[in-house]
Order: sequence, then C-alpha cells, then structure tokens
Amino acid sequence: MVKPVSAQRDRLDTYQQALDDFGITELLSRLSNCSVPDFDTAYLVEKQELENLVAILIQRLTHSLQDNLIASYLSAIQEGKSDSLLSQINVEIPPQLIELPSHFPNVETPRFLYGDKLRWVSSDDDTDWGIAIGRFYSFAPHRCCWMWRYLIWLAKDSPSVAWTVADTAWEEDLEPLASEKAL
Repeated sequence: MVKPVSAQRDRLDTYQQALDDFGITELLSRLSNCSVPDFDTAYLVEKQELENLVAILIQRLTHSLQDNLIASYLSAIQEGKSDSLLSQINVEIPPQLIELPSHFPNVETPRFLYGDKLRWVSSDDDTDWGIAIGRFYSFAPHRCCWMWRYLIWLAKDSPSVAWTVADTAWEEDLEPLASEKAL
C-alpha cells in the first residue's frame, strides 16, 4: 500500500534539495532581503514576483554566457582548478533595451497570420479564443527578448468577452483553434 502523503513529502524534499543545490534558495533569500538606496522597503514583493525575477535573472545569465568562459571553466574542472576560476567570473547583465533590435525587420517570421483562429494555450477547455486581427514585435520582459505579440478579437462566446472584446497575447501563449469551435 502506497502512502501518498509520504510520497508527496519525499517529492517536496527532493525539490527543495534541488533548489538548495543549484543556489535558487540562496538567490530567493538574497532578493527578498535586498537593501539598496532608493529602494522602497515598504514594497513587499510577492512570492510569485520573486520567482519571476529569479527566472528572468537565470535567463539573462544564460544568454550572456560566452562560449570561451564555459570552455575555460570546463577545462579548469578537468584540471581540478575550478575554485580559482570561480573568482574570475564576472557576468554583466545587459540593460533592457527599449529600441528595436538592430536586425529588425529580419527577425523570426510570425507563426500566425491575420485571420487565423487562435486560442490561448491551456490545459483547461475553458480558455479564450478568437481571430488574430493584428500583431506587433515587442520586448517580452518575461523572456528578456523581443517576440511577436498578437491582437486577438475574441469570439462572442469566449469567456472574457463579458468585459472586453479584444486582448493581446505573446506568440508562445497561442495555438491554432481546433476546428470544432465556431466563432
């Protein structure tokens, strides 16, 4: 007989251990106790906001790593000198850009066209859907990069139509609508 509470506790312990091992717990603690001039300490950061910030910092760190730094570190590990290399790592996170990327308009082709019937990606069947009536290229702060964002005219029986007729969504949050739903 399986004890579900025990199994769940074991999974949570394993998850917490992974967060500790990879420095995520320490990063969350450091961010929640951040103290810098001109920072309003009265503003209490929600857990979800902290987790989003951690994800952004990890993504930006990942994008800013250079191959030669990684190769040097891997070589140092092979030679047993990884401690000396760690002190030399200085990763600079670039500021958030407010200008279009220099390679625009030569960017990734949009996945969806005007008139495409789309729905928000969700495991729940009760999600919004509609027709793409526009798109624009914008900086996505949650991904720390530029992405396509769509303007969706909601279907008359879409759940959110009670308070709005249109909404925007990032390309990654949309999928083609199954043909059985009528707009």
